[in-house]
Amino acid sequence: MASSRDVDHEEPKTTPNSPQGNSVSKGKRNADESQGQNSPIRRSKRLKSGEALHSLPRATQPESTPISAFKWFTQDEGEDWRNFLKREVKEEEEETEFSVNIKLNQKDQLNQEQPDGETATVTGKVSRKRKTKEEKELEMQPLAARATGLRMYVGAHVSAAKGIFNSINNSAHVGGNAFALFLKSQRKWDNPALQDDHRDQFRHRCLEHNYDASKHVLPHGSYLVNLAQEDKAKAKQAYNSFLDDLRRCEALGITLYNFHPGSANQTSFPSALSRLAGALTNALNATTTVVPVLETMCGHGTTIGGSLSEFRDILDQIPEEHHSRIGICVDTCHSFSAGYDLVSPEGFQAFMKEFDEVIGLKYLRALHLNDSKAPRGSKRDLHANIGTGFLGLRAFHNVMNEPRLEGLPMILETPIDRPVGESKSKSKTGATNGGGNGEVDDDGCESCDERESQQKGKKKAKKPAAAKQATVPDPSVWAREIKLLESLIGMDPEGEEFRRLKRNLLKKDAKCEKKKSKDAEKGQKTLKDMFKGSGKNGNKKRADDSGSDEDV
Repeated sequence: MASSRDVDHEEPKTTPNSPQGNSVSKGKRNADESQGQNSPIRRSKRLKSGEALHSLPRATQPESTPISAFKWFTQDEGEDWRNFLKREVKEEEEETEFSVNIKLNQKDQLNQEQPDGETATVTGKVSRKRKTKEEKELEMQPLAARATGLRMYVGAHVSAAKGIFNSINNSAHVGGNAFALFLKSQRKWDNPALQDDHRDQFRHRCLEHNYDASKHVLPHGSYLVNLAQEDKAKAKQAYNSFLDDLRRCEALGITLYNFHPGSANQTSFPSALSRLAGALTNALNATTTVVPVLETMCGHGTTIGGSLSEFRDILDQIPEEHHSRIGICVDTCHSFSAGYDLVSPEGFQAFMKEFDEVIGLKYLRALHLNDSKAPRGSKRDLHANIGTGFLGLRAFHNVMNEPRLEGLPMILETPIDRPVGESKSKSKTGATNGGGNGEVDDDGCESCDERESQQKGKKKAKKPAAAKQATVPDPSVWAREIKLLESLIGMDPEGEEFRRLKRNLLKKDAKCEKKKSKDAEKGQKTLKDMFKGSGKNGNKKRADDSGSDEDV
């Protein structure tokens, strides 16, 4: 029978990587610590990650080892790494799996079978702070309450990330009574099919939040689609994507579907209009309830839709039995840039009269509400926040007090991005999208000039380093603009309240222009500088500045 002394000093014969070996080494550490508590504490040098891995027993090492163990655990520390992982964490955390490739040498091989110089993959988990229930609830509290009893349905082009049903919550979050969204990614051709669960959730949430999908939901078509395309293969690709969107609308109970008419490219306008009308006719024959809505454009280059007469020519080539299922969406920025006066009350009424005489007001099914950074007739698609551009607050007073526009969805596509780190209270009524449209998640709104450049494969001018500032979307901009537009209903444009609103908007815009001038001193171009470079010298400079950077 072995004595207690023999038992205390007995060392079992085990391999270094066995579980017993680990317990013995731990026992030795305890024995060393008990020899002299008065001796100074030795501070160990931290080991490299490979040595830390080597020190861990294979049999006790789990399949997924937390990265925190590699970062903080050393051989000489008295705390067992397993106990380290069991520490109580007060903050609620979530685990994310990761994998790391480590190049091994003779000193830090994970095991004896791993050859020297090879790369081993170590998997583990890392914990990060997760938002609490209270934080999530606070984040989802509406930025503005939805107005009730109004005949003007104002909203914004909101994100549909992580499921199109999320667009409904995002619209209610900014206080919108109408909204737009992308039914799929607008930047690629191949997209997954609409899931039945997403379809059902969208329909359910529309009922839950009291949105009439047949009247006040206006999806936006893909920027890639050009139904006037001459190339047969590309035309077929565009048509299939277009038809897929129309069928998604019918599955979701959505009636209106907004899209850009396209471009004639190198062909004649009459031939391009004929191809567009033919594709629309085929799509209408293949569907039953959805109403394709053509958007007015700025008339830049060979873009279709700058003149109202072009829509008349398209309608003339579509069979009359389909006319009840064709609509037009007036984009205030586009039509203003195309040359139409929407600012003065007389000019706005003249536009409405021309629309009725050339096309017919029965075809007017929606509006996009955007101010313009470019002057009237510039042919430039540059969206600005409401009341801060060349259209000004007066133009939107005309819109919001026009009885013939009651009941139509009015969608904001104004920029909402603000620099990272800048507080919401300091951000301008809007900052710099495409949703934004915010549409940048595939939910950002960008100018048609930029989109055409991308689709044709042109390289944009390389931006100065000062211009590449990280931004984040600030939906509170839309919440304020929706309330601003709704407040214009019935307001006297000659009264003090209207003048005060106008002054405040111009004051905010002046602060923004002051900041832009400071950026210009650092090398960032302003809009004025861009217009100065429109001549021969400007073209030469743009060619010299051409780089490989493109907006994504």
